[in-house]
Amino acid sequence: MVDIIKLAEGVAAEIGDGAVVALAPEFTLKDVKDKKRTVVVPVGVTHKMLARGIREDLLKVQIGVLRKATEDDLEKMVSEVQTLALSMLHKSVEGVACVSVEHAPLYDPQMMRERRQFTGVIDLTFRELNAHEHGG
Repeated sequence: MVDIIKLAEGVAAEIGDGAVVALAPEFTLKDVKDKKRTVVVPVGVTHKMLARGIREDLLKVQIGVLRKATEDDLEKMVSEVQTLALSMLHKSVEGVACVSVEHAPLYDPQMMRERRQFTGVIDLTFRELNAHEHGG
């Protein structure tokens, strides 16, 4: 099974542009004031039996895109997030393929209103098939 932290590191490397992996992300306005921050977070794994001895592992990773912004920046930032999301669909990282991408909502309106910070989150799901031996 692919290590989810290595998968997150691979996603960050694939994105480039200074993307970093954070296990417990927390950023202040100062951290995103002058530039866009892209953060990759390993979220979780779902194991599902498909047939006797075959297990499907769904590995979930989130990409956060943060930037100090105004309403005038929203259209450009939403477009960037959509482009990034679609670029990851069907991409293979650490030997597993991204089979699902979701970014809803496109950004956090509350963060935009209260902090003038664009915060977009992309959920990626990677699929891996593994042999599963019944313990017992």
